[in-house]
Amino acid sequence: MERKHLVYVLPGIGGSVLEQPAPGKKAAKTVWDAGFGDIASLLWRSERLAVDERLRPTGLIRSKRLLPGWTVVPGYERLWAGLQALPGVVMDMGHPDHRNPQANVVLFPYDFRLGVEHAAKVLAADVHERLKDLSRSERAGRVVVLAHSMGGLVARYWLGPLEGWPLCRALVTLGTPHRGAPKALQLLANGVRVTGVRLDGASDLLRQWPSVAELLPRYPMIWDTTADTGLYPHQLPLPELGKLAEAGFAVHQEIEQAWKTMPRTGAEPQVVPRLGWSHGTAGSAVWDGSKLTVTKDLPTWLDLEGWEKDHGDGTVPAISAVPVELSGYDSTRDWRTGDRHGPIASAKWIPGLAEGYETRKTLMAARGNERDAALGLDLDELHATGEPVPLRVRLRGDHLPDEVSATPASLALWATLHPAETRRTPVAEVRLDWDEATGSYFTQLPGQPPGLYDVEVAVQAVPGIGDLDTTDTVAVIAP
Repeated sequence: MERKHLVYVLPGIGGSVLEQPAPGKKAAKTVWDAGFGDIASLLWRSERLAVDERLRPTGLIRSKRLLPGWTVVPGYERLWAGLQALPGVVMDMGHPDHRNPQANVVLFPYDFRLGVEHAAKVLAADVHERLKDLSRSERAGRVVVLAHSMGGLVARYWLGPLEGWPLCRALVTLGTPHRGAPKALQLLANGVRVTGVRLDGASDLLRQWPSVAELLPRYPMIWDTTADTGLYPHQLPLPELGKLAEAGFAVHQEIEQAWKTMPRTGAEPQVVPRLGWSHGTAGSAVWDGSKLTVTKDLPTWLDLEGWEKDHGDGTVPAISAVPVELSGYDSTRDWRTGDRHGPIASAKWIPGLAEGYETRKTLMAARGNERDAALGLDLDELHATGEPVPLRVRLRGDHLPDEVSATPASLALWATLHPAETRRTPVAEVRLDWDEATGSYFTQLPGQPPGLYDVEVAVQAVPGIGDLDTTDTVAVIAP
């Protein structure tokens, strides 16, 4: 079966395997990948990922790993397995030494340290090479892009400033910070911290990378109490942040301008954003003249009426996952998903969405939801060895049954903690308590040795709703 489209899968920041080439016939050294070292080693030997180290991308990561301070990144094996199961798929796994010119699904790793523009230029070259023997009409609308997190910005730069848009049928973005993420500001301004201890190596490393500055918010999400006004990150009076933030802001402006001038003839790419909405997410910040405090509140000084119930995916605020040119879109129903930032990359509906473009069938099976009932996690990703892991969960939705709203304490929510790598017998299983004051369920999971752990929260037989569950991954390290 010959497929109509060439599908590219772009991972988020930290989602590509990076290796250090070796001279002669010596084996290359993997620097970033699942199974290489442990989390503590990565955080304390961060010079391996310094921006001046010559590395090359060789594939997408296969299991969860922690990118220092930014987020726990997912493995993409479930996504590519789902795509491989589609009829007629021939896959290129993304290794430059084993390139498959006949592939119709391409895993596209990139050096996530070096920024959006750099990765987009490599993407443009790869697309050109694969389509160069086709006629202009055959190339038009040939590509479908599935992009997670930062990968969506890479695709946007290729389609906009690099003018790759005539080749693209659709761009699906999964938790992409189109407008940036306050979490990136927290890391660049205050450093990577675990239980109050600043990890200098990881903090300094992230300030080297153009990519992290490009994840900074491109809107005035900081309230300056000394001047009673909102500030953009590049307007903060922090010398170590100024040039970084200005460069990141300029990339977003370049993308926006290119998309504004893109011809609207019906041949432009369809942009399909997917955004998490139910989880606690860094959303704004306060500057008091000497200290920056990032909070999980929406910036109330901005006109965000109608978005009060849309929180985010734990990493990217819901408002940020919407591309700028879709700001005036009337209905966001089909955009929402209950997934957290990492798990969204393995969502079961992604292959079906991609197949919809191939077969021209309806995409209703892959539609989002209008704030249907969901469990929203408030869970930090970094924890110190042996320290309890605080967990807070809220039951969210637009139309919760009266029985649930009246007696929330009657629901039995359970949290389970598993080692992420082995999925052995749970190391903890705890029932959450109801907190009337905050309208949430809470617990503290027991402290663990260094490693990655999956946190699963579930509740069964919710009246009028049924069973609900959600999951994410946390990292335990030795500060």
